[in-house]
Amino acid sequence: MTQPTDRADRILDAAGELMVRLGSRKVTIDDVARRAEVGKGTVYLHWRTKEQLFEALIMRESIGMLNELTEAMRADPAEARPHRFFRRSFLLTAHDPLMKALVTGDTELLGNLKRFGRSGEAQRFGDRYRELIFKHRLLRDDLPNAYLALTATASGFHFTDAINPDFAALADETKADALAHTIRAAFEPEGEPDPSSLATVASEIGNLFDELNAQFREWIYTPPRSG
Repeated sequence: MTQPTDRADRILDAAGELMVRLGSRKVTIDDVARRAEVGKGTVYLHWRTKEQLFEALIMRESIGMLNELTEAMRADPAEARPHRFFRRSFLLTAHDPLMKALVTGDTELLGNLKRFGRSGEAQRFGDRYRELIFKHRLLRDDLPNAYLALTATASGFHFTDAINPDFAALADETKADALAHTIRAAFEPEGEPDPSSLATVASEIGNLFDELNAQFREWIYTPPRSG
């Protein structure tokens, strides 16, 4: 049985505001409770520790991002193509301080949450996405370690601000366009993919995201068991 989500979300909203402003190490449960205008004990009705509270916060942010990716693919299956999928993922991450901190391993903001406790789900998605884009010829099969190179390239774009201040001054859209162009030119086959293959990939990835979101929501909003 889940707790009322409106109260849980109010607590998570407060935790998110404080984490972005102060960093997780400086935020206490007392701080969160005051910001959410609830008692400290109310926070513990939902999560036993500060770490679990912040992990729930990251999960909720992930749900929002996965929902946007899913809606985009269902509206246009071509969004499943690597250059478009990673472009949209980059922008969603860049516009969310918590997601950006998670991707870049920002310990000032997240503390030890960079070791996200449910990374297995993310790994499962990565494995399935890799299978699908190879199977449906959305990724070149003549490159050694193509998926490694693809994901390393996409990840590297999140670190450009720290590499060069000139890069930091560029608009996120400009960076996203450069990332999409790089992936399209370097990692995807020439020509246009088969529409039925795109529809299959988009459908399967959307279904997997729905499954992940359901698991995340259950963990976020199910109260801890006593004992």
